[in-house]
Amino acid sequence: MPSIANATNEDYFHQSRVRSAPIKSSMTSLDGLPKTLKIYRIAGSKYWQVRFYNQGRYITQSLKTTNGDEAKAFAHVFFEKLKASGMRMPQAEDLMAATVFQNQYLLHDLIAEVLLAELQKVQRDQIKHGTYVMTKIRLEGVVFEYFSRHSLHEIDERVLEDFIGFLTKKNLTISTIQGYIAQTRKVLRLLCRKKILPAVPSFPALKSQPNSRGAFTLTEYRAILRRSKQLRDQTYSEWIGGQARWIRLAYHQMPIEMNWLFRFMVYTFVRPGDIRQIKNKHIEVVRNGYSYLRLTLPEVKRHKAATVSLPAAVQIYATLLKHQKFHGYGQPDDYVFFPELQNRRMVVDIAGWCLNWILKDLGLKVGPHGTDRSLYSLRHTAITFRLIYGGNIDLLTLARNARTSVEMIEKFYASTLSAEMNIALLHGKRQ
Repeated sequence: MPSIANATNEDYFHQSRVRSAPIKSSMTSLDGLPKTLKIYRIAGSKYWQVRFYNQGRYITQSLKTTNGDEAKAFAHVFFEKLKASGMRMPQAEDLMAATVFQNQYLLHDLIAEVLLAELQKVQRDQIKHGTYVMTKIRLEGVVFEYFSRHSLHEIDERVLEDFIGFLTKKNLTISTIQGYIAQTRKVLRLLCRKKILPAVPSFPALKSQPNSRGAFTLTEYRAILRRSKQLRDQTYSEWIGGQARWIRLAYHQMPIEMNWLFRFMVYTFVRPGDIRQIKNKHIEVVRNGYSYLRLTLPEVKRHKAATVSLPAAVQIYATLLKHQKFHGYGQPDDYVFFPELQNRRMVVDIAGWCLNWILKDLGLKVGPHGTDRSLYSLRHTAITFRLIYGGNIDLLTLARNARTSVEMIEKFYASTLSAEMNIALLHGKRQ
């Protein structure tokens, strides 16, 4: 017996505790035979053994030789005898099917682990539940559909290039594809942590062009406000298919609130999604030398801070509040826009439909560069007007009050400005 001073990788420490158990270092696969067939040695015999795993069980036999080369030859004879006996052997398609199923089970478990981590982020308030739901839909849908057909340990740049092509064929936008890439990276990182992949392969570079909603010029904005008043007494009749089914009869004419809503959005910088959840308790009228509304709105895109409006919003809100109280609303918990609608999702739909009615009537639905205008264009207009007419306002102040980032303003809002819009600054002289 070796002394205690000897290293623990000496042969003595590799001897099996059970005489019939295989000695791991002797396990040998043979060329031309299934990988589940191996020859090996055991501690209780001087002869080589053969073992074949097939259809859920092991078939073992002593090869009655101590010579390794003879053992390999006898193993081939052993396998041929099994085939001659009529035993069903695994076919290539069986092995392939088994590999596919194992790959799918592994991918399913990986996605479940990623989603558990994302759900914990929701519980820690790191991400919103809607973000988790989107991640779940993408991973369990398209990502699983594609990668379940590929060996996870063989994912490389070529596979990822094919994945981008797979997404492109589904007519997804670049920004949506980038979202899928971000979710796929989470799975690949987990594969690396589990030592299934040596490293996360690089995705092909994708560059998206800024896709702003298209602001209105001052002339177009005035035309929209005028038309919203003119259409109050006219009934819309140019319905397409079943379009009118979801729109109440009361909204077949332009609601009186639409003119106020358009102006309110431009003077407060709110998003379309905000107008369906603004309540009177979220608005405070401030008069302390400056006249403005302080809006403490529900959190949107991680922004919680209160914002302030332009002075003109004070009178618009006063008119709205008076209109509400005339119709039995106007309490702190009542909504500012369309308080009679219990289904708040319909508010944005109705407002968007009414704006589309006006834009198509004026021929302004599509901007000069082919950009489709929508309700979000009013927010774009609000920020663009401040950049043009707001004096020397700095982007950080504007970004914080609009509950966005300087990067977003530069990328989506300031990108549409032309030199002519700031001609006063260009022509100005130092005093």
